Amino acid sequence: MRIQSVYVFVKLAENNCDFSISKVLGIPRSTMWANIADLEKTLGKKLIHRKKQNLSFTSAGEAFIPYACQMYTAFEESLASSTNSDDSDVGGEVIISATNAFALGWPVMRVNELWDKFPNVRLHIMASDSLSREEANASDVLIRPFPDSEIFRKEWYVAYRHGLFASEDYLARCGTPQSPEDLLSHRIIGYGNHEFSYFEDINWHLKGQHGLPRLKPSLTINSTRAIFEAASQGIGICSTSFEANTAYTGKLVRILPHIEGPTCKVFFCIKKTAVGRKLNSIKTVMDYFELYVRQSGVSIYRVEDE
Repeated sequence: MRIQSVYVFVKLAENNCDFSISKVLGIPRSTMWANIADLEKTLGKKLIHRKKQNLSFTSAGEAFIPYACQMYTAFEESLASSTNSDDSDVGGEVIISATNAFALGWPVMRVNELWDKFPNVRLHIMASDSLSREEANASDVLIRPFPDSEIFRKEWYVAYRHGLFASEDYLARCGTPQSPEDLLSHRIIGYGNHEFSYFEDINWHLKGQHGLPRLKPSLTINSTRAIFEAASQGIGICSTSFEANTAYTGKLVRILPHIEGPTCKVFFCIKKTAVGRKLNSIKTVMDYFELYVRQSGVSIYRVEDE
């Protein structure tokens, strides 16, 4: 029995035996099946009903789930105790699902300081503006817009308040709009017809709402960070948030300040089932993420204070 096989089984259990979790974990389905076969050979029992349209755990598989979880937790703990960690109660893998924009800030986060103190923490970050059920099930942490949930607990959030912005260079070349109607003669940047999970108003400035005429974008990019950079290069007028402009060194100038867009709350969410060493590791990572956000000049709001 290989520990990788136990890990795959645990992740399948967290995802209700749905093998589409392979895309999230980056493990081919064939490899996952090989891991399951390894467990079944060792245990001498079938763990999964192999039906084309409806895979499910057998009764033996259901019974093995708590033992598999205990085995993998014990492995993580023994791995930590065998190294010179400052705190053996912190370590192991933390799976994080974040928006593309947040993940792109990773190079400047204080990860080296985290590893200096907690070298056994392993981070797996999945970056996407759309959140699948499989990705949510596989994650220990979400950093993204998210509704109230029975699976995740919200700890804090950043409120991204949107408006219209452009670069000084663009405004010098093309003029500063004085009224919403003036936008009709400007180049507008939008997000495109792509899903941004739990933020349906990502293209609020194009829809003929908020006191604006209906606008047709000259450029669409399904990345909020790329939209910001395009506007910074003088390509056109975009929707972005005051908080993003602060975190990205404030390159853009707000236009039509009386036009207020929606506020998007990006939450730091922890899976409610996390306990013990896993929970300690998640909270340690949360502290370092929070420090990064605050040092970017962006305010954090506690969910418990609301």
